[in-house]
Amino acid sequence: MATIRKREGRHGDATYTAMVRRAGFPTRTATFNTREKAKRWAATVDAEMIEGRHSRDAAGARRTVAEAIDRYLAEEVPTKRGGGGMHTTCLGWWRERIGEKKLGRVTRAVLVEERAKLLRESFTRADPMAKRTQLEKGEHPRVYKRTPATANRYMAALSHVFTMCCGDWEWLQPAANPFAGLSQLKEAKGRTRNLSDEERDSLLAETAKDPTLHTLVTLALATAARAGELVRLTWADVDLREGRLLFRITKNAQPRTAWVRGDALDQLKQYAKVRQLHRPEVFPGKGRGEYDYAKRFAAAVKAAGIDDFRFHDLRHTSATYLARLGTTEQQLKAIGGWKSGVVSRYVHLAAKDVEDAIQKLADKLDGKKATDGGK
Repeated sequence: MATIRKREGRHGDATYTAMVRRAGFPTRTATFNTREKAKRWAATVDAEMIEGRHSRDAAGARRTVAEAIDRYLAEEVPTKRGGGGMHTTCLGWWRERIGEKKLGRVTRAVLVEERAKLLRESFTRADPMAKRTQLEKGEHPRVYKRTPATANRYMAALSHVFTMCCGDWEWLQPAANPFAGLSQLKEAKGRTRNLSDEERDSLLAETAKDPTLHTLVTLALATAARAGELVRLTWADVDLREGRLLFRITKNAQPRTAWVRGDALDQLKQYAKVRQLHRPEVFPGKGRGEYDYAKRFAAAVKAAGIDDFRFHDLRHTSATYLARLGTTEQQLKAIGGWKSGVVSRYVHLAAKDVEDAIQKLADKLDGKKATDGGK
């Protein structure tokens, strides 16, 4: 619907502001020096909106969820950092479930019903027939149930698809987005599994049998770095003399410096002596792929007699040690790359403050007396 308002100027001259409003579209306004021009403009814009609405209605009635997912996987996922692996997994599930539905037929009620099914169904994380399976011969894969947090990730993946349909692709009207106003499920508190001193010693005794894995695990404990940051680390970003690492590829897309001290630095120096000179990666994988640490780490954890421990828990363990040694919240965020809106300004601390905190962690891991008198 269009409205036109007249406004008198100081010198008696008049202007006419046309405003066009239509559900599903942003309000459009423009000002002219005659009412006739304002009316013509408003009529043109209104017609464009009607045509666009009909076009979107038609696309929503014609296009399927599978078409939208396929386009998203082809055009959007490749641009995401890390290859969008989670998006691919989640969207594959949605494609199988409601892929045949027309976009315009997907309602909030449909999404809530499918989310409930997602939570009820069981799944396995391992395929006995896969080349890289971690299952032993004859071992059956464990069966799991998805958590509310996982369900939220699945919903978020499909929500991104509908955002594109209602935006750049113009397959749906914005008002027809079924995710608008849909609340997330309440998630449980994050996992906080840490290694005890005895468990840490047992694990390192096992990883020591594999120099590459041992170096990876030692650095993870000594720097609180993520697995992805470490496996993408190159020798060009390692300063053995200063004990400094530069992670160029991080979860929050901001490069971060990490300090290494004590036995961890000694281990890295020894490991560097037998590096593959033709490979730039600190932890090279087979061919051109990344180092596959998962199966090796799981085997070491099992041999060490440790229950319910994942590689990412090394990061939690390191952060817990640092916190207990008196490391400030700001230092922790600078060391591990954790961020929040409140303390983001403190992420880039003075290098010396971070270096001192890492020295304390090295002393802890090496079994020495910390500077504050604790262990």
